Amino acid sequence: MKSAFSYLPHWPLVPDSVFWVGLTLLMAGLCGELCWKAWRLPRITGYGVIGLLAGSAGFGVIDGALANDARFLMDVALGMLLFELGSRLNLRWIRTNPWLIATSLAEATLTFATVVIALQLMNVSLMTTTVIASIAIATSPTMVIQLKTELKSEGQVTERLLALTALNSMYAVILLELVSTWMHQEYYGNLFATLTEPLYLILGSLAVAYVLARSCQRVNLQDEHSFVILIGLVLLAIAITHMLELSTLLALLTAGIILKNFDPRPQLWPAHFGTAGWLLTVVLFVVTLISFQWSYIALGGLAALAMIGARMLAKLAGVLAFAKPSGISMKQGLALGLTLAPMSAFAYLLVENTYNLYPDFDPNLRAIMLSAILILQLFTPLLVYWSLSFIGERRQ
Repeated sequence: MKSAFSYLPHWPLVPDSVFWVGLTLLMAGLCGELCWKAWRLPRITGYGVIGLLAGSAGFGVIDGALANDARFLMDVALGMLLFELGSRLNLRWIRTNPWLIATSLAEATLTFATVVIALQLMNVSLMTTTVIASIAIATSPTMVIQLKTELKSEGQVTERLLALTALNSMYAVILLELVSTWMHQEYYGNLFATLTEPLYLILGSLAVAYVLARSCQRVNLQDEHSFVILIGLVLLAIAITHMLELSTLLALLTAGIILKNFDPRPQLWPAHFGTAGWLLTVVLFVVTLISFQWSYIALGGLAALAMIGARMLAKLAGVLAFAKPSGISMKQGLALGLTLAPMSAFAYLLVENTYNLYPDFDPNLRAIMLSAILILQLFTPLLVYWSLSFIGERRQ
């Protein structure tokens, strides 16, 4: 019933979700700056800590439903970063130095094989093992780009890190689609759908990538006004991949590569896509750890540690095997191998995509992957800091 004092708020005051989201972003920003200015730790480590505290494993002020609602923001943020990463991959450089592609194939193949062996020794089912091993190939594009920007790093190792990250991200998406044929047959038992599903996803995503790249070729990326058009095109591409149930990750990464390498005019990505882009990146790091639960450690913690150890050794061995032929010293190879360790939102979205298509899939997949992402998101940024300092490419 209304009264003369209805204009006053109800007591006690009940903060809504906007309040908690705003408070979480405020704390993430403050924690990131504190990490950087007080201890010279990566800002993104601070963002991850706040995401962990705000989510199910902390105070629970942001629940899993809100994290699901933020999925669109994650797709936009990661899509922009993948597009940027793809546009930095120079295929002409790879053609003149084929040992780079040998390095890339070696670290990706070794990662898949060693993770399969490690998880089989931990008695994880073979299907779950192959899914995890496929995802484990990918290095976090988000972390690599943000750490490069934050440290203002430049040099042979930094450029190779960007190239290898772009390549192993593409391998991971395509290999996961191929592995999914096995899952598709097991779950749905339709041979025709099993054979056509990966073809549809890969070829459809590449078609969207081609159209996006051709459209972007008409845009002057260095003009801040035209850059608005670029953002609009990327958002439209993301919306189309959602409508057609295609891979946003593969489409945006490939579009960047096509734009960089198949245009006679040199195309350079702007130094940064603005304050709004940085905000989306913070959201990406925060949301990735919101859905983590401590029960995942009990269910998949040991397997996650085994996977992390096998993955890091494989990437290091793959890079060191071809370090000298590809033109870098063993010291630089050691740094490059270690900087390939980060794993974050890219892997998280691949896991969620798997459960979207196969809702009853083995819960060990989420437990192992989110346990691994927690450890790698919080600790590997520091490893990248040290590695780039070790070989003198850190400018900040």
